[in-house]
Amino acid sequence: MKKFIWLFIGLFVFSSCGTAGGGIIESSLATTLIDAVGTQSVPIDGASLTTDYNEKVKNRTTNLVIATKTINGVTLQPDDTFSFNETIGKTTWAKGYRPAKIFVRGKEEEGMGGGICQVSSTLYNAADFGGMEIVERHPHSKKVGYVKEGRDAATSYGGVDLKFKNVLDYPVKIVAQATGGKLTVALEAVR
Repeated sequence: MKKFIWLFIGLFVFSSCGTAGGGIIESSLATTLIDAVGTQSVPIDGASLTTDYNEKVKNRTTNLVIATKTINGVTLQPDDTFSFNETIGKTTWAKGYRPAKIFVRGKEEEGMGGGICQVSSTLYNAADFGGMEIVERHPHSKKVGYVKEGRDAATSYGGVDLKFKNVLDYPVKIVAQATGGKLTVALEAVR
C-alpha cells in the first residue's frame, strides 16, 4: 500500500501536470500522507481480555483507570520489549494515584497504586493470547479474583515486572480502556 501511495505522489503530485500553481508538495506533507496510511490497526485474533472491577472502590478504580490510560496507545515495533514498570513508572500522589489494597507477602495492606496489577494481569493475558514472548511475569503472593488462577501478573515498581517482547513481523499497539466496571486490553496489528 505504501508503494502505491508513493507512486501516486510521484506521478500526480510531484510531476509538472500534478502541481498546483507550479508549486511542489512539501516532503513533510508526503510523509504525513504515508504515515496516515501506514497507521491503520486491526485487532489481533484472540489477543484481548476483559476483566471486571468494582467502581464503588474509588481509590482502586482511580489507580486502575490511570494505569490503563498510560498503557493505551503504546506501540511496540518488531523485537521491542514492553516493561509495565517502565511504562507506568512510580505510582505517586502527584500522578494521581491513591492508596488502595495491595498484597505483600500474602497479606493485604494499603499501598500507593493498589489495583494496577489488574491492568498488568489483563495485559499479560492479551499479550500471551496474541503470541508475544513473555520475558518476565510473576504471580501474586495471594489468589486474585479478576483472572483465572495462574493468569495473573504481579508488578511492583523497582521489583517484579511484566515484560513481553513483540516477536511478530509488524508493529503491535496496546488498546486499553477501563469504564463501567470493565477493563479491556487488546493488541492490534499496525499495518
